[in-house]
Amino acid sequence: MSAPTKQTRSDVYLRDGYRCVMCGASSPLEFGHRRAVGMGGSKILPPPVDGVTQCSTCNASCEAERQDDALAHGWKVRRWVKSPERVPMYYPREMAWFRLEGVTRVRISSAVAMEMGCSVYGDEWMRWQAHRMFGADGRGTR
Repeated sequence: MSAPTKQTRSDVYLRDGYRCVMCGASSPLEFGHRRAVGMGGSKILPPPVDGVTQCSTCNASCEAERQDDALAHGWKVRRWVKSPERVPMYYPREMAWFRLEGVTRVRISSAVAMEMGCSVYGDEWMRWQAHRMFGADGRGTR
C-alpha cells in the first residue's frame, strides 16, 4: 500500500477529531496504516478505513513494542485482512468502540465489537481482549 492521497489523509484526520486516537495528542499527527505497508509499499492507495490518526510517537510504538495492544484496539489489523472495516476500532478518549464506514465512524457496543473482532480473528481476538482488560498478570486494569 502506498501513501494516502491528500484527501484521504484529511478525511481520516477529520474522522478522528484531529487527535491521536491512542493518546489524544494534537500534533505532530501522522496517517497510520492499519494494515502493514511493507518495505517499499505498493501502488494500492489506502482507503480511509485503512487509516488511523496517530501522533508520531504512538505510530512508531504501534510498529514496535505496542503492536499487540494496537491489534487488540483495532488500530492495526493483520496484513491478510482483506476488509479492514470488519475490524472495530477503540477510541480510548471516548472509551468506546466504533465501526468504520468510509470516512465516518459508527459507535457500537462492546458486544458488537467482540462479535466483529471474533468473526475476523477468532480465538486470537479473545486472547487480545483478555490481555487488554486484565493485563499480563491477570488483574484488572480498567
